Amino acid sequence: MMTGEVLAGRYRLERELGRGGMATVFLATDLRLSRPVAVKRMHPGGGAGRAERFRREAELAASLHHPNVLGVHDYGEDGDQGPFLVCEWVRGEDLRALAARLAPVPPEAVMVLGWELARALAAAHARGIVHRDVKPDNVLVAEGGPLKLADFGLAALEDQERLTSTGAVTGSLPYMAPERIDTGAYSPASDVYAVGVILFELCSGSTPHAGKGAAHLAASVMTKDAPSLTEVVPGTPEPLAALVARCLAKDARDRPHDGAVLALALEELLQREVGPPADVAREFLANPVAGAIRWRRARFERLLEEGRGLLARGEGARAAKVLNAALALEPTSAEVAALLRERPRRAGGRAGAVGAGLVLCAVVGWGGWTLTRRSEGTAGGAVTSGVEVASVTARSNEDLAGEPVESPRGAGQGPAAEVAPRKSSLETAPVVGSSGSRTKDGAVVEKPARPSVSRGRPDGVESAKPAVPSLPTSPSAPPPAPEVGTPVPERPAVVKVTARPWAEVFVNGESQGYTPRVRELSLPAGTYRLRFVNPLCDEVDQEVTLAPGETVTRDVVLSLRKAEVLILAPAGARLFVDGREVGLAPLAAPVRVEHGRHTVTARRAGAPPLQREVDVVAGRRLEVALEVTP
Repeated sequence: MMTGEVLAGRYRLERELGRGGMATVFLATDLRLSRPVAVKRMHPGGGAGRAERFRREAELAASLHHPNVLGVHDYGEDGDQGPFLVCEWVRGEDLRALAARLAPVPPEAVMVLGWELARALAAAHARGIVHRDVKPDNVLVAEGGPLKLADFGLAALEDQERLTSTGAVTGSLPYMAPERIDTGAYSPASDVYAVGVILFELCSGSTPHAGKGAAHLAASVMTKDAPSLTEVVPGTPEPLAALVARCLAKDARDRPHDGAVLALALEELLQREVGPPADVAREFLANPVAGAIRWRRARFERLLEEGRGLLARGEGARAAKVLNAALALEPTSAEVAALLRERPRRAGGRAGAVGAGLVLCAVVGWGGWTLTRRSEGTAGGAVTSGVEVASVTARSNEDLAGEPVESPRGAGQGPAAEVAPRKSSLETAPVVGSSGSRTKDGAVVEKPARPSVSRGRPDGVESAKPAVPSLPTSPSAPPPAPEVGTPVPERPAVVKVTARPWAEVFVNGESQGYTPRVRELSLPAGTYRLRFVNPLCDEVDQEVTLAPGETVTRDVVLSLRKAEVLILAPAGARLFVDGREVGLAPLAAPVRVEHGRHTVTARRAGAPPLQREVDVVAGRRLEVALEVTP
């Protein structure tokens, strides 16, 4: 494509701004209104169906009118070159670039940026739109403000096509919620999770589950809680760390429900910690670098004063932690280094016994860690000053925790309230063998030994932990020799379980946890009823009989339930779902369809067809109204 080319006789292309897998973005001039615009042009190919979906997604994005959402001006097609989308042009940078300039980003700035982003999502979620690709690269920060969320709809289109062609969910893996990695299902809470990752990354310079590759990352997201911000970045305000932890909950039901709830929480936090949110945001975005410097200096002074007080009270360990946080803000501060060399005072004025050398080791370690984190290169060699860029391939979901976790074809297309397993404590299984302990008079008391449930490690290394009799607690006497005729406890059996997609595993009606975390069940010999439960799938029941010491494998594939579509259309209209005729309106019963996206059409003689594209969730009913617009 040549610079100077004019699209549809109106938009003259000036220069390329960026290129992705689906489209190229150009800075252009609107010749009719004499204003700069951004033109996103889809790459050739994909057929008429893809162009039609692109047009509908453009209409969806254009329906959003909010100061924190990138505005859509126009949609058009230009001959053989295909469709294009015209958006407002933002003179500024994306959030990743801004974070690199501000690093380390003060908590106050994190709250402001998070609040602006949450407000954009609140506007979208209010209209039933889930972004599905919230990441720093899709967040633009205009010079002087405000922040704008971009690429509504296009991310959904790309995700839909990948699901249709490969049967696997791909995307920006570090920002994907566990339920999206698992089954592909999404909801407004999935966007909230992505915001939580961004907030964590702004505070720490790294995403919460950064690991050694896509499979390791996916396994960590699915099986581990995110680390606490107060531990990763000492000095982070507790209320902010607690809110980020809620956003990063593995279970969608434990997160703020949608963008509006998150925006309200951040607004209250800003009001309490900094000041009136609108005023604070306006002042910060007018000059982000100056605002960050001012907040960092104020925070440094507070930490310094707190560290002095802790040293005076003899609390050396807490003082070192606080002063290390101050040193991260100003690594060359001689005053902090001098305080870290001091010995904390004990009560009564006596010097404490804390070694200065150990404290200095902590200082050097923290300072080196901080500088390293801020200078790590991204994938491809670009330095981002603390903002990690993750490169994800189509194999992101394979080899998850050592076992493949596949998304069923089309499983990612419908909002779902219950999309991820709720974390629960592991309940004990039946008793295996016994273990003895000696009392004061030398008698041996038999106590039942707990069986063990071995959980798979994210790196794919399995660990089987059979029940082991406990050793005698008396240090002076060896364990008593078993009497003649005493039965030897049988070795437990092991059941290795995998399930695709995830499932809660029940043994004789008692929950043992969720796959892929639960990898092995250690059980005594006997017959057991296994049940695998996922709210989007049909339950699977199996019976297994175990011999002592036997290892049995159960690999379960759960089938997605059918969804139901209740079509409301003018009487007598011929109704179609994905081009297949299903009857005349009104239908006597809902139409059963697969989980995912479908096109519903009503055709009447002498009238234009009525059509809607809908996302349905397995096991649920959706009402679709096809009505004539007056």
